[in-house]
Amino acid sequence: MKKFIEEPKGTTYKELLNVAFSICDEFLLVKRDQHDLNENGEKFIEEIKPYVKEIKRQEEWPGTTLLGHYADVYYFNCHQELKEILTNKTERLYQWLTPELLEDICFLKNGEVWLATVAHEKIGVIMSKNQSELERVIGIEGITMS
Repeated sequence: MKKFIEEPKGTTYKELLNVAFSICDEFLLVKRDQHDLNENGEKFIEEIKPYVKEIKRQEEWPGTTLLGHYADVYYFNCHQELKEILTNKTERLYQWLTPELLEDICFLKNGEVWLATVAHEKIGVIMSKNQSELERVIGIEGITMS
């Protein structure tokens, strides 16, 4: 079931990350070839580098298909240390944009998309088939979904 999510901010966003990290086993972030990172973005990559599981050259990822361009898609396991890094770097879901950060955070559960974002278009979609997972998200104070 797909549910579009209005941008969660502050404690609502942090609680969404808590739920995502408790349900999902993997997440990804994207660095497009045609967008450069600034100094903060480069520092962020250095900070998360020890946690990178894999970097793949891709022309698509959940929510996005590039035409004639590629991106480095960074894959991570959902570790507590990474959740703390993410919550310290961002205050809202669609803040995942270059040049400050990597883009389009997406969470995966058993290889299937659970949360996909297209940050520059302010689009986020929860794609859970599990009603209790959806209820956990809906139960977060401040969450608005359609």
